[in-house]
Amino acid sequence: MNINAELFPTDEPEAAGPRVYSVRELTGDVRAILEAAFDAIWVDGEISNLRQAQSGHCYFVLKDDKAQIRCVMFRNARAGMKYRLKDGDRVLVSGRVTVYEARGEYQIIVDAVEPKGLGALQRAFEELKAKLKAEGLFDEAKKKEIPAFPCKVGVVTSATGAAVRDILQIIRRRNPAVSVLLHPVKVQGEGAAGEIAAAIAEMNRRKDIDVLIVGRGGGSIEDLWAFNEEVVARAIHASKIPLVSAVGHEIDFTIADFAADLRAPTPSAAAELVVPVFAETVRNIRALSETLVASMQRRVEGYRGLLKLCIERRFFREPLEILEPGKQRLDDLNLRLARGLDQWVARNRQRLESRVRQLLFASPSKSLLKLEDKRMSLHHQLVHQAGGRLALTRGRFEGVLKNLHAVSPLAVLERGYSITTREGRALRSSGEVKPGETVEVRLGKGGLECTVDKTRS
Repeated sequence: MNINAELFPTDEPEAAGPRVYSVRELTGDVRAILEAAFDAIWVDGEISNLRQAQSGHCYFVLKDDKAQIRCVMFRNARAGMKYRLKDGDRVLVSGRVTVYEARGEYQIIVDAVEPKGLGALQRAFEELKAKLKAEGLFDEAKKKEIPAFPCKVGVVTSATGAAVRDILQIIRRRNPAVSVLLHPVKVQGEGAAGEIAAAIAEMNRRKDIDVLIVGRGGGSIEDLWAFNEEVVARAIHASKIPLVSAVGHEIDFTIADFAADLRAPTPSAAAELVVPVFAETVRNIRALSETLVASMQRRVEGYRGLLKLCIERRFFREPLEILEPGKQRLDDLNLRLARGLDQWVARNRQRLESRVRQLLFASPSKSLLKLEDKRMSLHHQLVHQAGGRLALTRGRFEGVLKNLHAVSPLAVLERGYSITTREGRALRSSGEVKPGETVEVRLGKGGLECTVDKTRS
């Protein structure tokens, strides 16, 4: 189909009349024009309305202060991204313009996203650094001390790079007695981070390595990126062996540098930090030994002078003289003790004589006579009071008996009255019995059992 001829017809009328498009045909032609004209473009804008579907595809709106356009980034394109998109990001998107025919909307199919003013790798570096720092992987208090005199050094780096040659050359020059165990790995490209992490774990399974150097030579941020991967940082943090990170040049910093126990600016510097110069160490030990011997000699001379001074004192020449002041002191104390005992005996004798006089005055026989008189007096008082109270109580009791007898039913019966009962119940009227029934009559003395012949009301 000739697109230009179809969309921009000449002024000459066609014999068959104007062409009529279906919606699908028109949308398809517009899509073809947009895809042909905007096949590979970069667009600057701000992300808004970001949404990630369950399929893994990502949908968002790219906008500026005057317009907006819908964007879709499919899952395979997102797999290579180094950082996570979020609303409000100012970005550059690369892709192609097309039309989503189902809704008749034009959109950008995004192939790549770069943060505006900040590279994607740098953005990913900052995000991972902040995340691991928050988890405590860079905590200085948890970092292990590098041994001062290692016997065996483990190295994780490329077997063919300049870094391993520099490390071996410097260690051999500084101390030939130190052995080196190399675990060769890829240091850049696909799978490098996994190999580095696995090598660190493998080295930690050995028991003969004193310190571990992990690194490589310099390069671009892309070349060094394996040492910015999270798996490497976590392997370094989990290492039981003290670990030195030696990645790139002095100006290069990686996530591995922050996670390691010590950062060396270069692999060569790492070897120098880990292995001291043997000859210099020997010189230092010799100097320290000489300093120690000189210090001990000065101390011995000092003690020798002190001993001489002590020997020259009179105490050592005539040691018995030290006892003379003690003898005099002992005599003085003995005299004071005798005087004190005499005074103590005199005071206690006076106290004893005073107690004897008090005991004689307070004779037990006199006290017993007084107690007997007091007992007899109390006995007479109690007998008199008890007799009076008993007579009073007897009179009250007899009065109560008379009162009770006056109101007693027995006294009433003695005056000629009687009580008639039937089956144990007192009768109050003649209507409570019938002729022929038996009743009991209680008299003042004794009782009667009677049969009723007739009743009167």
